[in-house]
Amino acid sequence: MPSTLNTAVEIRKIIPNTKVRELHKVSEWKGILSIFLEWSLIIACTLLSETYFSWYLYPIVVIFLGARYLALGLIMHESVHNLVSKNNFINDWLSEIFCSWPMLISMRSYRIKHLAHHAWLNTDDDPDFISKADENWQYPMMKYKFIRILITQLSGLGIFETLKVMSSSKMKVKKPRTPLWYHLIRISFYIIIVGLFLFFNKGIILVLYWLIPFFTWTQIANRLRRVAEHSAVEGKSHDLQTRTTKHGIIVRIFLSPKFISYHNEHHIYPGIPCYNLRKAHSVLNEDELVRNSLHVSNSYYDVYKECILD
Repeated sequence: MPSTLNTAVEIRKIIPNTKVRELHKVSEWKGILSIFLEWSLIIACTLLSETYFSWYLYPIVVIFLGARYLALGLIMHESVHNLVSKNNFINDWLSEIFCSWPMLISMRSYRIKHLAHHAWLNTDDDPDFISKADENWQYPMMKYKFIRILITQLSGLGIFETLKVMSSSKMKVKKPRTPLWYHLIRISFYIIIVGLFLFFNKGIILVLYWLIPFFTWTQIANRLRRVAEHSAVEGKSHDLQTRTTKHGIIVRIFLSPKFISYHNEHHIYPGIPCYNLRKAHSVLNEDELVRNSLHVSNSYYDVYKECILD
């Protein structure tokens, strides 16, 4: 018997279906509530900050809100796998209006790219893999280069790379043309939202509590998250060049929401909703052969010890 496994298919054959069947169940109320919760936190944080505004506390507000916008992006990721709601209309349009469009992303376009990422993980047909071909994604990386990249993210310029990566522009297969009605609805969304804030002389609210957190901390947190997911995973076949990173509640709030760091589990079972990924991790760990086949880091600090060179 081999000491490790090479593919997700082999792992799924070893784990009994009875152990993961319940984990695949989609809870519509959890999916919808997660969107409501994130927006409630965004609104509450904004109101509190406006009421007791302090430039000394504002950086904490930026970090908290930036993480909330990342959480919305990760809920959009859930909707790509039809895990927000079993009703396709609710699943897709809740995600577009409340998750992806506020993040300047089209879920419709991202779905094409992301499903290709799952189908051809870490190969030349994986658009994520192709988009990481430049030197800014070669890990392990020297510390000074990594710090320079983080400064770029903090400056707000990292948004351009994010939008490029989140699109399906790197797809080898040409994506279907987006219908005109979709473009019109999306443009109308931005015109209405921005127009309302400007009409009531609240444009500064958008700048302080949307643009600055989104252009800075969301980009940094998203970068750190993406580095942890697939970088510097050595000695494994492309199918398992993925990392699960354990973390506590503080990291979950400010850096890696929605259990996305359980990334081995997500790629082995993409049909399991994020709120069950930690349980899936426990199931996989019950089998010694499976446990030895997966790359797991005990913290994000351990990830960067693996990925960053002095």
